[in-house]
Amino acid sequence: MLHREGLAARPALLFSGSVSLSKVTPGLRRRAFDTAFYQAIGKFMRPFFHFTYLSDMQAATTYQQRTDDFTRQLGQTDRYLKQLSLSRLLCFAGILFLGVQYFRHNFQVGWLLGGMVLLAGFVWSLVRYQRVKDHQALLQALLSLNQKELRVVTDHVADFENGEEFINDQHDFTSDLDVFGPSSLFQYLNRTGTLTGKHFLAGWLQRPLQNSADIKAMQAAVQKLGGQLEFRQLFTAHAQLAKEGVNDVKEIRLWKEAPLQFLQRKTLRIAAYVMPALVLAAIGYYIYSGNYVPMLLGMFVNWMILLGNVKKVNGQHILLSNKEQLLKKFAVLLRMIKQEDWKGVPWLEARQHTAAEADKSLHKLAAISNLLDQRLNLLVGLVLNSVILYEIHCIFRLERWKSEHRLDMEEWLEVIAQVETANSLATFAFNHPTYTYPKIGEQPGVSGKAVGHPLIPEGECVVNDCSIGSGEQFHIITGSNMSGKSTFLRSVGTNWLLAMTGAPVCAESFTCNPLRIMTSMRIKDSIARHTSYFQAELLRLQHIIQVLKSGQQVFIILDEILKGTNSEDKLAGSRELIRHFLQYRCLGMIATHDLELGTLEQEYPEQIRNYCFESSLDNGHLHFDYRMRPGIARNKNATFLMKQMEII
Repeated sequence: MLHREGLAARPALLFSGSVSLSKVTPGLRRRAFDTAFYQAIGKFMRPFFHFTYLSDMQAATTYQQRTDDFTRQLGQTDRYLKQLSLSRLLCFAGILFLGVQYFRHNFQVGWLLGGMVLLAGFVWSLVRYQRVKDHQALLQALLSLNQKELRVVTDHVADFENGEEFINDQHDFTSDLDVFGPSSLFQYLNRTGTLTGKHFLAGWLQRPLQNSADIKAMQAAVQKLGGQLEFRQLFTAHAQLAKEGVNDVKEIRLWKEAPLQFLQRKTLRIAAYVMPALVLAAIGYYIYSGNYVPMLLGMFVNWMILLGNVKKVNGQHILLSNKEQLLKKFAVLLRMIKQEDWKGVPWLEARQHTAAEADKSLHKLAAISNLLDQRLNLLVGLVLNSVILYEIHCIFRLERWKSEHRLDMEEWLEVIAQVETANSLATFAFNHPTYTYPKIGEQPGVSGKAVGHPLIPEGECVVNDCSIGSGEQFHIITGSNMSGKSTFLRSVGTNWLLAMTGAPVCAESFTCNPLRIMTSMRIKDSIARHTSYFQAELLRLQHIIQVLKSGQQVFIILDEILKGTNSEDKLAGSRELIRHFLQYRCLGMIATHDLELGTLEQEYPEQIRNYCFESSLDNGHLHFDYRMRPGIARNKNATFLMKQMEII
């Protein structure tokens, strides 16, 4: 069984031909290039590794079995739906036949009773058909989910939303650590179904937990959910079926936060009950006497009341229209949270407590929302409004609900998003049973054994140990091109990030403390911001220094400092920068080709350590072992690579 670690090198052009980036957008070219490198080097290295993937096989077997089961159930459901459609058609035909016979045989009661029985059968089959259709949609969502999970564990391909909209080159670390975008950490983690949950998970990764107790509580929740496959998949499927639109929750919040417009109007409340009673009495009087004037007068007054309030009613209806299904699905999710057995897991129990009565309340809101939607129905809008002020009563019910649950609504939505996030991390844990939950301490530093990169397929991974802290502040990592420096840095940074989210990490063991991660690895110039490459790098370093001056504890990852200047100036500036870092509460790893930076270890023997990745030539072939060693790199390969690629 193999513990993963990121492959450090990316020599795709050497081993798999050229990589075309002509159809990739400029913002994604670098990442596509990196992905192609990883895939190519994996194919090249595979003959040298011999592994058995017990964990992947176990997960794959589970997902394959569930895929087969849901496929079979969908087949049965499809046949049942056809039977219900046929029975409904037969009932309808029978009703027509019995209706004709009823009139042909002088209104004999037997024909009428038979028609009523068939009408009941028609209604039952119609209701049953809709319920089975809903169940079919759930089965389809579960089938699709298991098919995607099967691809994740067998082909290492994630077909989930990748969070590309959250890419931010100015963020402390997300761009450099491939947190968002194609083949990103978010895409492999994401099992959210609602937009609210998706945004919450993205925020969870952008701003990981900074308190040891909170991280440990989340770890316990993820471990508990990891063993509840049925709950996790049902929760994801129902969340997806909610089909939350871009503005749905925003509109619900706007309605919730708007001031009450009707509930405090005592006169209108009295009229809402008195006028329908008078109109109904006038209708009775009309039937008895034939005098319709009182009835028309009462209806006229009702319409004056309606027209006087139509603008305010429309304002609330616009915000809540067509929200019934979404609210019902939110209620289902909260009911699932309430009913699950999570005793002994405080983080999950706290969410259950919040969701205790939420499902019933949201079902009630969904029902009222649906009733208000019916005001657009001609029968309701014309007849019931004329008689009983239908939409005024709907608005009163809505505002009574708002006055009771206005403060609870936001907590309910957040609980759903939080459980979706924990659910995503738990699925990641289930798919990687060989990963370990890190130990979270208070002492600054990280210590990891067999640390790897979770985004690289298991068969294409090499592992390395890492340890920094206890007086050491910086590791200077040298090495030849494509030897493994950058990917090792990302392996440490990505696992540290995972640790602070409460997820397991790609390592045999991992100990760290919560702190702020800051990186400078993929600096880009910006025409729009009138920023050159070198200026962009300086601004990034300036931001890191400003954070350090605030007293925060930071883990810094730098890849090739000051690439935008000449070599002599680059070396001098890099030395001074590292010396400056040593004054603050920070740890860091720096990858560089400047071997001269290794002399800083002699200057600061207690604070700086040198490590390296090497390559070797054997009978004209370049070899990488992607293993980190103490010391300064000695071998170079740029000229050899250029000759191999016939550049020179």
